[in-house]
Amino acid sequence: MNAVCFIVVVMVISCYGNKTNTQKGSYTLKLENANYEELRSMFMKIKGTGQGMGEHQEKFSAFAVSLTDPKTLGVGQIVKFNKVWTNINKDYHASTGVYTAPIAGVYQFSCSVMTVSSNTLRVSLWKNDTKTVSIFPGNTGHNMGTLNMVLELKKGDKVYIKQGGSDKYIYSESDSNFSMFSGYLIR
Repeated sequence: MNAVCFIVVVMVISCYGNKTNTQKGSYTLKLENANYEELRSMFMKIKGTGQGMGEHQEKFSAFAVSLTDPKTLGVGQIVKFNKVWTNINKDYHASTGVYTAPIAGVYQFSCSVMTVSSNTLRVSLWKNDTKTVSIFPGNTGHNMGTLNMVLELKKGDKVYIKQGGSDKYIYSESDSNFSMFSGYLIR
């Protein structure tokens, strides 16, 4: 914050300290452009992103989905979360249960699941054909499990939640959405 204040002060001093005539606040266009470019350069160095000045990325991607009903999953079945809450850029496909990275970058993914009472469930977060992390809620009553993972993805990489082993009972309700999956592009 101090650096930004300093830059603004330098910009004001530069503009009013280099007047080319006696009209109040007047200075050359060449000087104005030079001051703007210098200010922009300093701001980008301070911010450290190379984008600076509040410019947005061309593509942002985020999704949040949940299940509306309990399911008995088949061996190795991808979980198709059918209620879409958010799907910016439409990179999550409810018909397949697969998220496709629109650009290379670092992404955050999260999944929470609940078991059907007195049953077990094992699901994993997959990146393309590679299992990353898994959760295995217990078998007494309804149990919850959560996973979180930050992944570096290339454009076109696929991320999804897939059932594993013989543990296959996932629980949810349409008005409570106990089992969910979400992800977003960090940068």
